[in-house]
Amino acid sequence: MGLPLNPPADSARSARHALSLIATARPPAFITTIAREVHRYNAAQANSQSQQNVHTTTLARAKTEILRVIDILIEKMPGDVVDLLVEVMDIIMYCIEGSLVKKKGLQECFPAICKFYMVGYCDRSHRIAVGARQGSVVLYDVRTGKCQNIHGHKGPITAVSFAPDGRYLATYSNADSHISFWQMNTGLLGSIGMLNSAPQLRCIKTYQVPPVQPASPGSQNHLKLARLIWTSNRNVILMAHDGKEHRFMV
Repeated sequence: MGLPLNPPADSARSARHALSLIATARPPAFITTIAREVHRYNAAQANSQSQQNVHTTTLARAKTEILRVIDILIEKMPGDVVDLLVEVMDIIMYCIEGSLVKKKGLQECFPAICKFYMVGYCDRSHRIAVGARQGSVVLYDVRTGKCQNIHGHKGPITAVSFAPDGRYLATYSNADSHISFWQMNTGLLGSIGMLNSAPQLRCIKTYQVPPVQPASPGSQNHLKLARLIWTSNRNVILMAHDGKEHRFMV
């Protein structure tokens, strides 16, 4: 409001502005640095019996600010973010309480990340799937905080989507021209997170698909090449950016 600030408040404002400048100048450096800090913090907490000062560390106090910067990067530099989408999701999962995501869903908690077709959320099982540039699929269990990394394709994943009932996950890579269907662990043990272990995925079907050509080379169109739309619990449509459809059944 233009009022005089005391020294601590003025320093905080300067630091906030500097963080935004660093992030927008070098998005990969910002994302990887924060992700490594999150991993270091999680590892320290897992190896420590003491839970003191969990909410008083600099990283914990900066959660709101980190999410604000991530939101800016997604809006202004989506091409940089998509290359490090798993690291970005690691950061988001740290900054947002799992209980809140379970209650409200990922779309309401952090709508910006849902703009990517490589990210999917299942309301039934409370799991998040992220397709990586290296062709792997990372599956997060919101309830337990566990994650599973599976090599799914030979190139960057273009789109992922859960079936409405949560039993299947569809993944598509325009790089290797394949769509794969993964069966989720939905049994008794799976429903409670395999007794707090990582969720389980098993590939049951793979189909070859004609590659989708981008509208123009050198643009951000590769982020919106195609998406997966489930029409029932066992039927899915691969819809290309030009309106062409391919239908598949699990």
